[in-house]
Amino acid sequence: MKNRKFTVKKLFLFSVGIEIMLIICIALANLRPTPVWYFLFYNLLYGLLFSFFIPLFYLHKEKALPASVGIKKLGIRQFIVFVCFAAFSVGGQLIPKIVMGEPIPWSLLPMGIVPLIMTTFFEEFFFRGFVQSKFEQQFGWLPAIIVSGLMFSLYHFGYPGFRTLGDILLLFGVGLGFAIAYKLSGNNLIVSYFVNLPNAFVTYILKYNQFPTMKYSSTIAAIITLIILVLVALILSRIDYGE
Repeated sequence: MKNRKFTVKKLFLFSVGIEIMLIICIALANLRPTPVWYFLFYNLLYGLLFSFFIPLFYLHKEKALPASVGIKKLGIRQFIVFVCFAAFSVGGQLIPKIVMGEPIPWSLLPMGIVPLIMTTFFEEFFFRGFVQSKFEQQFGWLPAIIVSGLMFSLYHFGYPGFRTLGDILLLFGVGLGFAIAYKLSGNNLIVSYFVNLPNAFVTYILKYNQFPTMKYSSTIAAIITLIILVLVALILSRIDYGE
């Protein structure tokens, strides 16, 4: 019992600590969004360090990779979950606009593709692959879904365009959707990633004024970051963690 309490306390403090650092790093990145400043605080600190490397080190010490964070094979069940949730999240945003005859600025999308691919990975790896999986082990699937959705919404306080109560509540609902998709897919990170990604694309083109400005430097920085992620993945693929 004492060991479990220590584990729960450590998990709670670790997750809250990372959440706070994510908010601080994103806020600092947007405080003076020059390419170098943004790359330092957003790509390196928010992304690689706090969303990926530190949780990865935590899991590596427990020899809990890769299946424990949802790196699993896909099957029919996962495909059905992806199609249903992606259609709902994307259609829920686009269909009302189309029905009302409002223009959809698709021309904005190319500039955001690579940065959103990167950011979506960091979100899903930490909030679903790490937080939801670890909290489910300790408290069960329902509290884990709520915690995952709540932490996903609150971390957006770092973005200046998403600090209203309405935005945070909406993001809480969105986060719950991603968390439920992750659970229904058998805790498959690939599914939750590809549910989140098209939603991120559509949200960006419809609410681009709330997002940080996407520039060519953002794409270059995201490409560098993704290359680092691929190299780390190749190294991890050579490690045998056992069952």
